[in-house]
Amino acid sequence: MNKLRKISKRHIISVIVVCGIYFLLVHIFGNRDNFGDNRQKLEQIEESIQSDENQGQCRMPDLPLYSPEMMNFLHDEPPIDCGEEGDDWVKCERSTCFIRPAVMVRKGRIRCDFSDIIRVDDFRIELGSPVSTEETYKLTRSDFARVKCHKLDRSERWHGTVLGVRDGVNAGNYGMNGRLNVLMYGYDSLSRNAFMRKLPKSFAYLTEDLHGDVLKGYNVVGDGTPQALIPLLTGLTELELPETRKRMRNSNFVNVYPMIWNDYQKEGYVTAFNEDVPDIGTFSYRLNGFDEQPTHHYMRTYYLAIKGELNQYRKLCVGHLPRHRTMLEYTKEFMLKYTKTPRFVFSFHGELSHDSINLVGVADDDFTAWLKELHSRSVLNNTLLIVMSDHGNRFAEVRNTLQGKQEERLPFFAFVFPEWWKNKFPQAYSNFKENTQRLVTPFDVHATLKDLLKLQTDDARASRNEHSRGISLFDRIPETRSCADAWIEPHWCACLNWRPINDTATDVVVRAAVAIVDAINQFTHEYRALCSHITLSEINWAAKLAPHDNLLRFKQNKDFDGFLADLSSTTQVFSEMYQVKLTTIPGGAIFEASVTHDIAMHAFSVRMSDISRVNQYGDQARCIMETLPELRKYCYCHTL
Repeated sequence: MNKLRKISKRHIISVIVVCGIYFLLVHIFGNRDNFGDNRQKLEQIEESIQSDENQGQCRMPDLPLYSPEMMNFLHDEPPIDCGEEGDDWVKCERSTCFIRPAVMVRKGRIRCDFSDIIRVDDFRIELGSPVSTEETYKLTRSDFARVKCHKLDRSERWHGTVLGVRDGVNAGNYGMNGRLNVLMYGYDSLSRNAFMRKLPKSFAYLTEDLHGDVLKGYNVVGDGTPQALIPLLTGLTELELPETRKRMRNSNFVNVYPMIWNDYQKEGYVTAFNEDVPDIGTFSYRLNGFDEQPTHHYMRTYYLAIKGELNQYRKLCVGHLPRHRTMLEYTKEFMLKYTKTPRFVFSFHGELSHDSINLVGVADDDFTAWLKELHSRSVLNNTLLIVMSDHGNRFAEVRNTLQGKQEERLPFFAFVFPEWWKNKFPQAYSNFKENTQRLVTPFDVHATLKDLLKLQTDDARASRNEHSRGISLFDRIPETRSCADAWIEPHWCACLNWRPINDTATDVVVRAAVAIVDAINQFTHEYRALCSHITLSEINWAAKLAPHDNLLRFKQNKDFDGFLADLSSTTQVFSEMYQVKLTTIPGGAIFEASVTHDIAMHAFSVRMSDISRVNQYGDQARCIMETLPELRKYCYCHTL
């Protein structure tokens, strides 16, 4: 017995020692990972940016909308069928929930029990005490409620989860006072081209009817949703902010981040942040989520509440409503609720587009109808509408193509300003229009949202440093801006770089030059009686337009958090682009043009819109000067 006691004691001491060493190591290396490793990763990123050899002016790739390379992945999905929306017994508008009149006509008297869904934190909810009524129910404690209804004879029952915009939020007494609402609506994983392909009606309404401005050079600065939204919402990267990762000891809740909606809230705005798919939430998958609710209204509570119910409904439905429409409706109700208070809302939808390159197409009609309703109900009269995405599609098969890699880096981003605002701030809007053709990042959008508050309160704005990481889109972004200037690592930079070709007599350059001359002759062929057939005299200069080597080599994340890159991919390139400057005879015209080379077919193609004449044509085109002005750059008249 004594021996056993001694052995037990030794074992206990050993366990204590081992545990002590373990916790000491965790403490040492946990803190080290917390601070030293973050600093090291940040330094690696900064070194990568500064060592980029191609730091010249950014030229974005001209990616064909329906390239065969991308069309291989595309198809249409069948519409979502949730049955008749009117079959749901209860509906809420703003803060008032009521039994649908048509349901009462069909079924007679109905009694419902409403239980408020109360947020505990980003991972837990609880239910309030049920309130029984045959009348309306007012949302005051929560925007969301569980409802159980039955006919008075109990022959039929219905239950569901409803949502509205509760009463009782105190956002201050500033009033509108000429302030612009901000409504941001985002979709996960949609490049600019993907938005145009899969949401064509929405794109047409945004750009043609609402006169929205699309950022043609919006480039990501990291991998995945957090590395897209954190810079946009805070102006900083995750590595520069306080530690919030779940696996790190003593890490913070995400409330520690300087979120842009906090700035708006201080200025009297009522705020909302909405994101679906709670299991992969931007701030709750790797990160600790929010301790205190981050905004006045917060839709995560609703998605936690319905998570266990979804298997009761048809695919992509909640009750008899398509799930993507719940966020659209909630966002609209939020905007309609506060007519005399400025609003800031960021809604981000991921379910349709996160795991599919095609499924988001089923939302096109609904999103278009939503935009039209916002317009018809005058919401957009005093609102900056931003429709955006975090990045393009990131699926492995798409990432293995060059255009897929490029589109991943070029998400959709569009702004719709009210006409009165454009007139009130003509210089700011003129700069913005110019910047739609510039290299733009999430840091710049953050600076723009900050600047919008200053525009509304300051008569004069201080000039900005054009070399700073984040430049407001209301200031001019330099045309010469490079990815290094914009703090974009080479493997995330979608800009193309001209690489001069010293030997202009190579076959590929000569064939590219001939393709340019042939295109011009084809353009003037119908008028050969007036315009001479031209021939190639000299190739003055040539260059190849190529993506960054590291973009081609990018395969996936190297680390769990998406800070470092695995550059082991060998992406197959199917086409190349060349730029050639040449002289033709007769006349000595000098042309500069871009030519696409189909590698497999060894074919060269050129668009007339890509051919520029870089010397004056003078009176060489006088025979068609008045009658055919579109030929002036290309026509050398037979008789001068």
